Amino acid sequence: MESEGRGYRQAARAEATTGNTERIMAAAFELFVERPFDQITLPAVAERAGVGLQTVIRRVGTKDGLVAAVNAWLAPRVAADGLGAPGNPDPAHVAAAFRRLYERWALAIERTLAQAESSPALAANAASGRAAQRAWLAATFADALAASPEPDLLRARLVAVTGVEVWLVLTRHEGLSADQAEQTLRLLITASLEGTPS
Repeated sequence: MESEGRGYRQAARAEATTGNTERIMAAAFELFVERPFDQITLPAVAERAGVGLQTVIRRVGTKDGLVAAVNAWLAPRVAADGLGAPGNPDPAHVAAAFRRLYERWALAIERTLAQAESSPALAANAASGRAAQRAWLAATFADALAASPEPDLLRARLVAVTGVEVWLVLTRHEGLSADQAEQTLRLLITASLEGTPS
């Protein structure tokens, strides 16, 4: 009976630890979207998460550790909502894939890029995101890039027109609906593919 009681207590502790970690990660992400990076503190994360400061410090150590931990926590969520496997080069398919990604994560991606110089971990996250976008486009448009007389130029155009900055200009600054922004991305991707000099 004693071993059963010990097992129950250990399971309860593990569940509490997991719950605390989830709350800390969610709170940190909320603050990251709401505030400039230099205004996010570990005590603010602890308060938002409803846990003690020492609990946050034990989980992440430092503010840079917090960024790395949140990025690892977000990665599977972004992947689930994101571009999916590369391969279908149809501009409509590609535009729809970037719409899925940006409807949920555009603000977080923009903040990461804009504040990359604030933290080595943010800089690493920004570089990783840029590299992932390039790799996805290179794999998706491998045939078009191989056939292009100027593959570097075509790749640069595709990276530019599918960047989060374009999505936010269309939706936030120009007031386009998500449907209209997706259609615009499709047209921009098509124009990039058709506009490479022969």
